[in-house]
Amino acid sequence: MKLSLSNGIFSKLGLEKNFAAVKELGFENIEFNMKTVRRENDTAVYAAKKLLDASGLKCLTLHSATLHVKDEVEVHRAVYYGKISLEFARRLSAPIMTVHSNISKKLPQEARDRCLALIFKELNQYAQSLSIKLALENLSYTSTGFGKNVDQLEEVLSIIDDGDMGITIDFCHALETKQTDNLLEKYGKRICNVHMSNKSHKPFTQENQELTSFLTKLHEFGYDGPITLELEHKTPIEEIARNKALFDKLLNEF
Repeated sequence: MKLSLSNGIFSKLGLEKNFAAVKELGFENIEFNMKTVRRENDTAVYAAKKLLDASGLKCLTLHSATLHVKDEVEVHRAVYYGKISLEFARRLSAPIMTVHSNISKKLPQEARDRCLALIFKELNQYAQSLSIKLALENLSYTSTGFGKNVDQLEEVLSIIDDGDMGITIDFCHALETKQTDNLLEKYGKRICNVHMSNKSHKPFTQENQELTSFLTKLHEFGYDGPITLELEHKTPIEEIARNKALFDKLLNEF
C-alpha cells in the first residue's frame, strides 16, 4: 500500500505553495483535489501539470469536481465538471479518478436514475477514451449527495456501472455511517483508492482496533493501492506530520 496525501487540505494556497507544503511534510504521492483549482479550464490544466512536474510529486489519484444535481437541468454542469476533472487526471498522469454519484439525496428515484444515466453515459465514455478508471466514493451522512451506504451505492452502480467502475472507500464516512464491514464485504475486490482519516476527518493519533482491522482486511483482499490521508483543512502541520509517521509505520507492516 502506498501512502498519499490529499492536497485539498491546502486548498487555500496557490498550487505552487500547495505542492511545496506537501513536499515539506515528506510525502512523495498526492491525490489532486479539484477544490485546489481556482478556475477549471484548459489553461489551468497546463499550469497544474508544470507545477506538479517541478515539485517531483507523483499524482496517484484525482478527486473530481462534484455537483450534486438537484434537477435535470443541472446535468450538463455535472458532466462539465466531470470532464474537466478527467482532463486534469490525464495531464497529471493520475490513473484513477474518485467520483461522487453527482446527484442530490433529495431527488425522487425516477429522476435520480434518469440523471445518473445521463451523467455517467458521458463520463464513462470519456474516461475510457483517456484510459482513466473511475472510482465511486461512499458519502458521509451529512453529504447532500446520494450514496452513503451499500444499498444506495448498489442503486447507483446498477445505473452507472459499465463493468469497470472501481470503488473509493472513505474510512471516515464508513465509520460515521457504521458501514465499514458492509462496504468491505460487498466491494473488497473492487477497491482502488482509500480515503483515510478518523471521524470528522480528524487525523488518527494512534493505532486502534478499528484501524488495524480495516488495514488487515484490505491486505487480505490483496489491496496494494493508495492510502490517501484526507484531513480536515484546519489540521495543524504538526498533527499531519504525526499522522504521516503513524501510517509510515503501519503500512510498513503490510
